[in-house]
Amino acid sequence: MKNEADKESNTLRNNTLGILRAYATIVFLNHPAAGAIILLTTLFFPNSGLAGLLAAITGLVTARAMQFPQIASGMHIYNSLLVGLSLGAFYQLDYYLVLLIIIGAILAVFLTVALASLLWRQDQLPVLSLPFVIVAMTMAFAARSYENLQYYIPSELINTDWLSVQADTFFSTLGAIFFMTHPVVGAVLFLIIFIQSRYLALLAISGYFTGITLLNLLIGDLPANLAAWSGFNFALTAMAIGGIFSIPGLASFSLAILAAAIAAVITTALQNLLIGYGLPVMAFPFLITTITVLAAMRIRSGLVAPYLAAVPDLPEINYERARLSRVRNGDIGSIPLLLPFYGEWSIYQGFNDIHTHKLSWQHALDFYILEEEKSFTNQGKKLEDYFCFGLPVLSPAYGTVIRCQDKFKDNTPGEMDTTNNWGNFILIQLDTGDHVLLAHLRQNSIKVTEKARVEPGDIIAACGNSGRSPQPHIHLQAQHGATLGSATQRFHMASIVVTSKQAAPRYQLVCSPEKGDAVQAANISEKLAENLHLPVGRCLDYSMKNEQTGQTLNRKFTVEVTLSGQYRLTSTTGASAAFEEINGVLAFYDRTGPQDFVLDVWLLANGLTPLTEHAHNWHDSPSAKLYPRLLLQRFWHTLIHPLGYGLDSRYERSWDEQKKIWKQTSTHIAGLSKNLTAHCESIFNPDVGCTQFSININNNKHSASLINIGLVSDQGIPGWSEAINHE
Repeated sequence: MKNEADKESNTLRNNTLGILRAYATIVFLNHPAAGAIILLTTLFFPNSGLAGLLAAITGLVTARAMQFPQIASGMHIYNSLLVGLSLGAFYQLDYYLVLLIIIGAILAVFLTVALASLLWRQDQLPVLSLPFVIVAMTMAFAARSYENLQYYIPSELINTDWLSVQADTFFSTLGAIFFMTHPVVGAVLFLIIFIQSRYLALLAISGYFTGITLLNLLIGDLPANLAAWSGFNFALTAMAIGGIFSIPGLASFSLAILAAAIAAVITTALQNLLIGYGLPVMAFPFLITTITVLAAMRIRSGLVAPYLAAVPDLPEINYERARLSRVRNGDIGSIPLLLPFYGEWSIYQGFNDIHTHKLSWQHALDFYILEEEKSFTNQGKKLEDYFCFGLPVLSPAYGTVIRCQDKFKDNTPGEMDTTNNWGNFILIQLDTGDHVLLAHLRQNSIKVTEKARVEPGDIIAACGNSGRSPQPHIHLQAQHGATLGSATQRFHMASIVVTSKQAAPRYQLVCSPEKGDAVQAANISEKLAENLHLPVGRCLDYSMKNEQTGQTLNRKFTVEVTLSGQYRLTSTTGASAAFEEINGVLAFYDRTGPQDFVLDVWLLANGLTPLTEHAHNWHDSPSAKLYPRLLLQRFWHTLIHPLGYGLDSRYERSWDEQKKIWKQTSTHIAGLSKNLTAHCESIFNPDVGCTQFSININNNKHSASLINIGLVSDQGIPGWSEAINHE
């Protein structure tokens, strides 16, 4: 009985969330509270508000009956909601309109599912409100034949002369998004947008005034009614292009303004086209402009600003993801690769070097082996004299071999084959669609065939001296196209140990080594990797104590997997963070949910942890939101950094031979001053994992200890829990 009650409770919760998020989704938000406020606001005009709610419920019931996924997201419901709001704005809510709303809402659900799938497969384009516009146009033409429908004339609940003419028109046009051209409705919407995202609010204002200004220049005095009913297109277009689907920056903001101007021109054209039918332009300009611009942006041959967001979201979130990605994965557009060899090799020729790595081919590295500043033994007259000749060449990434060649002879040292520049080579198409070329390979050494699947570390050939190569070495380059000689593309080496001249070896998560540097892979420590591995269902119970007050906080962290396959560490409070174990690093990111001091300290202490014993110190820059700042400090930092910023985090790790533990310490500096500094420490037990972690801010220390470790039971997998002894 309890399981049935829990199931019904979860269903009701998901249904409620689906409806509330549908209201918020229309203005690109995803917070149920925002949706609840918008729902209540639509009820200022009961005829339209109730019609919208009926349509939303109908869409929800349809989506659930058809077992469409992601009900709680509201993605299948918001187009139905718009259908109901639009019909309720023009027709009296009665039995006849209810029937029309139900049919239109159901049609909107099916169109949303079908078009969303079609557009996503076509260059990952969003469906937006396209299904609504199609259904609304259909209903508008059909309604002309329905004599029983009565036109609705709303009564003025609040005086429309509210602020200045410009402000009232702006707020009214935001209200028109929900078919309520009233400044109070629009003001409520703008306030919600502003609370959720200041940058999105800025885009809404900028896009609207760009479009309206252009129309006034082209048309003359723009009728207030036309501005109110069409101006929301300019705001929505700027919000979508400059904030939701791209990474905030000067380039994306400029593109948003340009898109708003384009939407204004399209509005004029459609207004003249539809006026004969007595129809408004609705959201056509927004849809045409946004989908066209995004489609064009996705087929660019080069990756330059403005950058599209990997996952559409609020601009602050897009900015934070991009910022953290630059710190951990290199510049946007730079391809992370692993070293293609065993052991330590040196850089023979670096990026943009003096020989062949110039102009379009500047993004390339040549590797060879040096011993006592020499690459060979004896006199170096034979290929076998060279230390790297014949050694294994490894795949630097996941991908598929699309071309390979190993028929060319290896050159005598000092000679080159300038006819066949690349010599023997392997061209790999990465899973991202980019390509990696490994060249100058040894004749008859290639161990893979075309269409073969390769993974990092696979032995695919041997180092040789074929092609334009005076001595044995490995040539590595990344390129966008699949043609030999294509222009190269930026890449970097991931998780390596670098030894520069007159410098101690240092671990680097992201590195663009220079000529003369010696590099080797930071091999994964099996003990560390096993120690910190977080499988699905793993449970970690911690108790944190404030050593000044004695107050304790208990939290259970559980590893979960989302529908998209993302691993997340979730606390009992509902707060969570995504994580990956990739390239020999355990990395946490995308912190979401309510405040959770214990989880945030965990993320500060362990948020970026290399799984190699070569890593003695490293740098990271997690979100400043993890730092426990006071309210005034957060407000001040938000003013200075409206899109957010990262901490300056420095990590060190050492092995305590006596206690047989790893001790990982870190220092985190927030803001513009070193006054906001936190010191964290983690203890890794080789048999258990992170048994302790702590934070010290201004001599106020909070220490957490692992109480229990376990696994959530699953079908065929028994659950278990084990208490931890700290003695």
